[in-house]
Amino acid sequence: MEPSLANGRHYSTRMIGLSGLLLGTVLTAALIYLVLHDRAMRLRAAEHQSRAVVTGIERLLKYRFRNLERAMLGIAGDGERLFASVPEQAPDLLLEAIADVLHRHEELEDIVLVDRDGGAITRGRGDPAFPAWIGQAPTGRNSALRVGPMQRREGRWLLPMALPMTDRHWILARLRSEALQEVVSDLDTGRRGIAVVTDRDGRILARSPDPQRFVGEYDRGLDVSRIPARGETLRTRSPLDDHRRIILSRHVSGSYPTVVSVGISQDEVLAPWRWFAGWALVLYAAYWLGFWYLLGNLRRTESTRSALLHELRQGAERLRTAQRLGRTGVWESAEGSDRIEWSTQVSDIFGMPDGSSSASREAFYAAVHPEDRERLAATVASAWKTGENFTIEYRILRPDGQVRWIAVRGATVVDRDGVSKMGGTVVDITERKQAQQKVADAERQFRLMFERNPLPFWVFDTETLCFLEVNEAAVRHYGYSREEFLSMGILDMRPADAADAVRRDLVEERADYADTRVWVHCKRDGTLIEVQVHGAAIEFRGRPARLVLAEDVSRRMAYERELAFRASHDDATGLLTVTALAERLDGETGGYDIVCVDLHGLDMIGATLGSDVGAAIARTVAERIDWIARRCGLVAHLPSETFVLAILDRTQREGVLSALTAGLAEPVHSHDTIHYLEARIGVARHPADGQSAGKVIDRAALAAHLVERGGIEVARYTVAMEEGVSRRLALMAQVRRAIEREEFQVHFQPIRCTADAAPVALECLLRWPQPDGGYISPLEFVPLCERSGLIVTLGHWVLQEAARAAACLRERGWSDLSIAVNVSATQFHGRDLAGEIQRLSSQHGLRRGALHIELTESALLDHPERATDMLRRLQQQGVCVALDDFGTGFSSMSYLRDLPIDTLKLDRMFVESVDRDARSAAICRALIALGHAVDLTVIAEGVERAGQYRWLREHGCEQMQGYLFDRPQPLDETLMALARPAELPS
Repeated sequence: MEPSLANGRHYSTRMIGLSGLLLGTVLTAALIYLVLHDRAMRLRAAEHQSRAVVTGIERLLKYRFRNLERAMLGIAGDGERLFASVPEQAPDLLLEAIADVLHRHEELEDIVLVDRDGGAITRGRGDPAFPAWIGQAPTGRNSALRVGPMQRREGRWLLPMALPMTDRHWILARLRSEALQEVVSDLDTGRRGIAVVTDRDGRILARSPDPQRFVGEYDRGLDVSRIPARGETLRTRSPLDDHRRIILSRHVSGSYPTVVSVGISQDEVLAPWRWFAGWALVLYAAYWLGFWYLLGNLRRTESTRSALLHELRQGAERLRTAQRLGRTGVWESAEGSDRIEWSTQVSDIFGMPDGSSSASREAFYAAVHPEDRERLAATVASAWKTGENFTIEYRILRPDGQVRWIAVRGATVVDRDGVSKMGGTVVDITERKQAQQKVADAERQFRLMFERNPLPFWVFDTETLCFLEVNEAAVRHYGYSREEFLSMGILDMRPADAADAVRRDLVEERADYADTRVWVHCKRDGTLIEVQVHGAAIEFRGRPARLVLAEDVSRRMAYERELAFRASHDDATGLLTVTALAERLDGETGGYDIVCVDLHGLDMIGATLGSDVGAAIARTVAERIDWIARRCGLVAHLPSETFVLAILDRTQREGVLSALTAGLAEPVHSHDTIHYLEARIGVARHPADGQSAGKVIDRAALAAHLVERGGIEVARYTVAMEEGVSRRLALMAQVRRAIEREEFQVHFQPIRCTADAAPVALECLLRWPQPDGGYISPLEFVPLCERSGLIVTLGHWVLQEAARAAACLRERGWSDLSIAVNVSATQFHGRDLAGEIQRLSSQHGLRRGALHIELTESALLDHPERATDMLRRLQQQGVCVALDDFGTGFSSMSYLRDLPIDTLKLDRMFVESVDRDARSAAICRALIALGHAVDLTVIAEGVERAGQYRWLREHGCEQMQGYLFDRPQPLDETLMALARPAELPS
């Protein structure tokens, strides 16, 4: 009966627990459903309210715009008839109709008849911006009314509206924003609700509340392009004031291009719901607290009853089998007797001699450990006095010195004779005590490791997911108290969307693991942290559980995200890198346009005014370009002067380019200074100009690179650009090979005295012969050499050849002839030109002044101080310096005054028509007079006709060169020509 009764009670408690859990689960599901359903219904009701208000505003706007359109149509009709009948008086006669409309529609600021350029024909103010917006202004269905961008006049916002009257005339009316404000005022949107009317570009025309603050601004949260033509969109965020609202946006149906948005405050809508959810949570918590309290009481009652039944059975079993077990003995003592008797097993336990079966109380207590005697005596005395059973554990001292633990159970009974006796059992529990001590030590060590660990530690039940134990580090780190922790489950500290992942993780059977995933946990204050967990499967208090150590890796993950951001974004501007932009674009399925912007001047600003100023200007430019890119695509920055803009919506390409050129044309203000930047813009298209984003970006950059300097220019990529660059690159490669193979030649053209045509010098000219017998013009390959730096190597070779030629002239009897060599600006500033000429003169034994050099004005512009120093060194060596092509560049009189120059060369463009064109003759006379005034020799280039020669001779030009006397030839042929007497033109 007893086992059956115990099993029945256990079954009853278990059924109560299962029923309570089932009921709690149903209650939980019902409460969650009711709370979520109530929230959804309130949000849906707010959405319906927003839709109703939007519909009301929409009807009022359509009514107002329709009345204005009809009034303007009436004026247009009158004007058309007047212009057809009395065109000269039509503007004045039309004023009466306009005045009548303005009287009836006080919401209109004015009505003006304008031409196609926005100029006023009747009294009133025209609109200079009219041509810019009238062509792009949207119109509705069955309506000719066009609405322009908002304008601000004398502190008041006006909405321009235009209606065509004839092909050349428009009726322009300006609607006060207050008229639209009346439509959205005093609506049922709640205390923090809003009602907004915007144009198709997202610009706010009217807003309630705070119209003064927001009218004229752009609603950044409204993407008009995403609103269906006959539909609506719903959003929950107002970027202008960062308040959560249920915002419904809809195009005004019909003929008028405006958008109506109405927002109901989500906080106001959900305020009653939060009270409802709070009371539901209180009910939920009350149920579970009551349930666990009841279940705990039932379990404690069941445990007590089971222990008593077990004790009774165990006591009876001990009494029956004490002798058989060998380690248990019995004892007995009569009331008032001084003797205690026991069984043989007790003698063995106490280590007494064989046959000893009793002893006096004093002898018995002498075997008890001194620290336990008083406690044992008090327990026995109390049992005699009260008659209650007792159990006591204490230590004994055996004669061999061992200390043993025994457990004594005792009870008082009255025998048949009426004598009170006390008897019981003695059990040697030394091994159990030792085992308990080991367990206690292990538990103490575990508790120490658990509690003192600096990282959060906890144990949770793998079935219920409830916390079973937490350490102090977890309490400190997460902010929950220990009691709160133990009343929670692990899902309570996870985001709602992580529940399935947690359950899947628990399904995996893993004894020990270190999870490489990063989980998100929620602290008590709502802070989200990222953690990595290490765990082990254990059994805790008889339940399957997991021991978890949580490592907070939020800082490490933030650092890794920052590294990832820096890898894909430019540090200075915060924009994407070009590589990251290309990767994103390669993931796009549609076409796009790439705009590459090369800014010139940023590096110079940074080098001149400091890197901080340069960086600030770069950020300002980046913000301008990024603002443009937000409407249509993406933008990237390639330090330090290149920006790449991706236009994903090709319909906005022309508008973006216009906005881009306008934005870059505006000056940049920084540190009390104004800076103008020169921009080169290249455009390429995908996939027409390349299948990959990197290829399209490269081709847009090529187009930008080929834009000519000056202002802001836009170039669209063509195949011809790449072909031209390829040709130049191929030509550059040929130049390198020609230098290595020494394919270049030098020809010489005599410079003659104008008076008698006697040779005074030779100019060394570079030639590049080709296999077909022709020559590649220096105008083709010399600029390439200057840009690539090859001009230095080539110029060094020309100087060597000129020195060899000068040595040859000396040997052939022409030692008085000097050789003039053209020196580029790069060669002049990049090497020790004076030292090089001195070495060549020494190497070839040349006389002082055997070599001359010719420089252009650009060589002197770059570094004037360095140029002056170099010219003085050349002058000290006797090297004559000629200023070539004078008058074609940035001619400055200071060169002639300050620099040690010997000769002035008139460019052939002035000499070509000097004897036929009065203006060319005047320029040449002035240049010759200028040269003579500063003691310079004047040489005229390109003399090919006798008329030119006679004019130059008559006006005092000392020297000349040209095809009239000599063509450039190799040195031997030139010397043969010099040997023949020169024939002066008649």
